[in-house]
Amino acid sequence: MDIGELLDYKPANTPKRPLPEEEVNQIQENETDYERQKKLRRLAKHRVQQIEKQEQERLKAEQERLAEEQRLKQERQDMVQKLVDENLAGTDDGVLDEAALKRMILLFEKKVLKNQEMRIKFPENPEKFMESEIELHDILTEMHAIATVPDLYPILVNLKAVSSLLELLSHENTDIAVAVVNLLQELTDLDSLNENEEGTEILIDALLSKQICAL
Repeated sequence: MDIGELLDYKPANTPKRPLPEEEVNQIQENETDYERQKKLRRLAKHRVQQIEKQEQERLKAEQERLAEEQRLKQERQDMVQKLVDENLAGTDDGVLDEAALKRMILLFEKKVLKNQEMRIKFPENPEKFMESEIELHDILTEMHAIATVPDLYPILVNLKAVSSLLELLSHENTDIAVAVVNLLQELTDLDSLNENEEGTEILIDALLSKQICAL
């Protein structure tokens, strides 16, 4: 063989081994039952491997989703703590003042609105509105600080926060509804009444006017 023949020489392509599905589709008439069964067993094994791979990918995605939820939750907790620290810095004794209370109520109303919008936009996809739900729950927890200043309850009423709170009692997420119940109980407990009877009565009257008992 001369140099020209060597350069022109092309080795035969190694036939590619067909996938199990292709093997089943290529069953020949002269194949024995054993050969057919062998192909079917290979196909079954291949499908099992595919299912296992898909399950592993699903579990990995679920773990990543849970990790992301935990990360977002921690971020929300850190943010709430920061807001609490900032709001409580309004006075020297660490008690909410009027300006801090108004900021808190404004933030609360924004969280309510955002959660409503996300639920309307993604009704069938909880992952889309999950973050807004966590934020709403966190601000409700933060609002427990209002119980320390019953003399400012009239501001809570005047800013229409009572109506927003009562609407959340029928929230689809029971955690939100329970958080509202806990908040209202703390705002209207006996200690608040004894500390500032007038402010507490104004809040209670506002709740009764909204027929809270019926809710």
